[in-house]
Amino acid sequence: MGKVAAFFSGLKEKWQDQSRIKKIIWILAILSILFVSGTVYYLNTRVQYDVLFTGLSEGDAGTIADELKQENVPYKLADNGQTIMVDKTQVDQVRIQLAEDNKLPNSSQGFELFDNSNVMTTDADRRIMYQRALTGELEKAIDALSEVQTSKVMLVTPKESVFADSDNGDSSKPAKASIVLTLKSSGISNQAVQGIVALTAGAVENLDQQHIKVVDSQGNVLFNGKKGSGSLVSANDKYLTIKQNYEKSLQKKIHSLLDPIYGKKNVEVSINLDMNFDSVKNKTVTYNNPQIRSEKTDSETNGNTTQNTQTGEANNNASNQTGNNNGASQSSSRTVNNELNTSTTDTIRAPGSINRMTTSVIIADGVSGADRKRIRKLVSAAIGYNQGRGDSLQVQGVNFAKHNKKPHHTTKKHKKSSNWNIWAYIGLGVAALVLIGTIFFLIMRFRRRRLEEEYEDYEDETAPTADVTADAATKYPEEQKPEKEDKEPLVKPAKPSKEQELNKRTREYAKENPEEVADLLKAWMKEDNKG
Repeated sequence: MGKVAAFFSGLKEKWQDQSRIKKIIWILAILSILFVSGTVYYLNTRVQYDVLFTGLSEGDAGTIADELKQENVPYKLADNGQTIMVDKTQVDQVRIQLAEDNKLPNSSQGFELFDNSNVMTTDADRRIMYQRALTGELEKAIDALSEVQTSKVMLVTPKESVFADSDNGDSSKPAKASIVLTLKSSGISNQAVQGIVALTAGAVENLDQQHIKVVDSQGNVLFNGKKGSGSLVSANDKYLTIKQNYEKSLQKKIHSLLDPIYGKKNVEVSINLDMNFDSVKNKTVTYNNPQIRSEKTDSETNGNTTQNTQTGEANNNASNQTGNNNGASQSSSRTVNNELNTSTTDTIRAPGSINRMTTSVIIADGVSGADRKRIRKLVSAAIGYNQGRGDSLQVQGVNFAKHNKKPHHTTKKHKKSSNWNIWAYIGLGVAALVLIGTIFFLIMRFRRRRLEEEYEDYEDETAPTADVTADAATKYPEEQKPEKEDKEPLVKPAKPSKEQELNKRTREYAKENPEEVADLLKAWMKEDNKG
């Protein structure tokens, strides 16, 4: 602490020893350095915003804003939320990222296109604008479906002719439409596809459903215009979609259990299902509790016949017998007819049963044996693990590779911009140094000129000052010698005489003791007045 105090004490003394001009120079220099440093830091760290998207709807703006928040990308809203602005150096990168995630806004325009029309618009222009507006309105309506993420509608509307005669069968050509759908992960139902087809056919004049084609972003035909079409995909693709959706639902269950424990990006799950899509129909007929409907008994003895007849239930009918008993031999026969209770069961086994399921769970960083067992129990209960059908479940702890995120690309424009910024900062620094040097030069020049003028004034007053110097030297011999001679005249005579030396010392004494010299002059003036 003593050294620190001594350092600041010495610094304070040096500061006090400086003249006023030097203090001003030091203060201006420090302020200039701080100003230049602050300016360079601000220009280097400030975010220059540029337009990412404009003219957005409320839904698109909210979707993009949520995505930017998740990616920690700073943004600003303008035009009442219709414009989103981000750092100008990240505009292209953010757009590419949003395109990869299918989060680009819907830029379709409907009948608002006619808001900018003028009297110079021709009929052909109006026809094209109407087709564009109708296409935009259809896209907006289709995008409103919960199963559709984005859509693209292409219409072919033939030009109407005044010579077309519908009575003679010379009607105009039919309109045609093609629709491309980007679906969400849940897919789309056949009813929704039929609804899109009906909506399009009803909105476009002279458009029949057989002239509408609907496909998804994967190239699968959803509707080809034929009767009976409209199935999601072919049978194999349909079953594959069911299998993938089932696997994704099981993966979400596992992530919902493990992500809160280990983190969202620290768990990877893979599930493979072996599913049976064969449709099986079984018919079972069961006979229960037979009841006697009729019974007949025939007996014969020595050629004479004895017949017993019984109808209905045995307990409720009387028996009738005829014949005699003469003879040595006999034979008999009995016929019984039963009433049966029949039970018929038709069993249809729906396709989509699971033959076998294999599951793999990877946790970032290692997991202990006890944790692995607990994870197996949780996952087994969540996905319906069945060891009897040969299901497999593996849980492992592995260190994930760390990838540094790099921008997708660096354009030449960005490179030129960064180089320009560097040269701009260098130019600001040089300008600041030149400004400081100019201020210092002007101050020193002004100070030197003032000292020269003072020296000339003192030369003109040499004679009267000599008398004052002699008396002052006699009266104040000790105070006559200055302690230090910090300042010397800028112009020295080649061979100073004793008189000039005395004048010099007198001026120095007058500078150091102005009050005493003033009192002395007042005393001399009073003596002269008395005399």
